[in-house]
Amino acid sequence: MKYRIAIKASPVDPSAASEPQPPEPDPEAAPAAPEDDARPWAGDPYDEGDETQPDDPAVTAVFGGQADEQAWLERADDGTLTGWVRDGTGQVWRYSDPDAWAIDVDDAKMTPSGADGPAEPEEEKEPTPPDQEEGTTGDLGPLTLDGFK
Repeated sequence: MKYRIAIKASPVDPSAASEPQPPEPDPEAAPAAPEDDARPWAGDPYDEGDETQPDDPAVTAVFGGQADEQAWLERADDGTLTGWVRDGTGQVWRYSDPDAWAIDVDDAKMTPSGADGPAEPEEEKEPTPPDQEEGTTGDLGPLTLDGFK
């Protein structure tokens, strides 16, 4: 047995057609920039006031940025790494994820500074010449092929 189904459109309610629709956002319109140019750091705002300072012995890396920004990485006695950023306004941000800290420091184009800044390049040493005696292979001694003729 075959069934035939017909769907009829419901009558249009004239009051529904007159409701204003919200305008669609323009995809090319950029969002308004914030009034202050403070960097939106990914760390947690830290207002306790007991953070380590960049010159603390537990600090393993120190970076400086534009507008008096500072960043430092602290290594606790148990090996835990904590990242810190102080922005130009003095607000301190704490990072429990050192990878997120490193990304923010890199994105801010901060450069190493302080005592733990970039190390001076080492003088290049001339490579030690290999043993010039024929039949030797480095420190293994002379190569002998006993039993082969």
